[in-house]
Amino acid sequence: MKKKVFFIKRTRAIAWAIVFGLATIPFMAFAQEPTVFAVVEYMKVKQGDEQKYVDLERNYWKKIHQERVKNGEIVRWILYEVRFAGSNDEYNFVTGTIVTDPNKLENPFAGIDPEKILPGEDVDKIMQETSESRQLVKRNLIRMVSAVNPESGPVPFNYIQVDFMKVKPGNDNMYIDVETKVWRPVHQQFINDGARVGWSLWQTVFPTGSGLEYQYATTNFISDFSKIGAADYNGAFSKVHSGKNIDKLMEETNNSRELVRSELWRVVDSAFSE
Repeated sequence: MKKKVFFIKRTRAIAWAIVFGLATIPFMAFAQEPTVFAVVEYMKVKQGDEQKYVDLERNYWKKIHQERVKNGEIVRWILYEVRFAGSNDEYNFVTGTIVTDPNKLENPFAGIDPEKILPGEDVDKIMQETSESRQLVKRNLIRMVSAVNPESGPVPFNYIQVDFMKVKPGNDNMYIDVETKVWRPVHQQFINDGARVGWSLWQTVFPTGSGLEYQYATTNFISDFSKIGAADYNGAFSKVHSGKNIDKLMEETNNSRELVRSELWRVVDSAFSE
């Protein structure tokens, strides 16, 4: 009984953080947009403990997330390592949980019994070791605004380049227009050229407020390390925006947002429907 109570407390803590926000979110405003959400958790792991943390995620938590996929509660769970992060960085690992039904966010571990999923394992010990292995720095709920993939459909990727964007109050529509009308076709061209295997634009749903470091993020999906930096921007622009004033497009881009920073994340493991 103790094991189940420990897990339920953790589950309720996660659910409460999400439900509190969802109680005030105007979902009807998103009715015409893709219904794809992600819960992104940023982890700080001490130097020297990286493998211990990865083993816990891979050997225990992945099985739990795989069961959540099987039950239709989530679409996918991914564990990323933030490359080129040092001891003074805020986080060095990230997990992303993809959900297509926002109602599933209310009770994210519905129907999950860790003792059945991990038979013979000491669940209390696993929970304790998980808590000791990393610090959960922050948790964000984000919504997909736009995306492009190869014509054949999504393909495997090993890296993503995440660009965090700061947008001035009132400029959201201008920024989204720039991303979807100017940059989305450019990223599609990168995919056609084989430099990338996908692109997406995400908006932060919670937390919210004027004090946020960023409100949007774009992700460039990259098949392997050799493709990083391989995108031909000049060539792509000349193909998809032929005859247009490139300087003006770049000025519109710079006026619409501030690029706060870019990070490179490596896929360590994932759980999804096979």
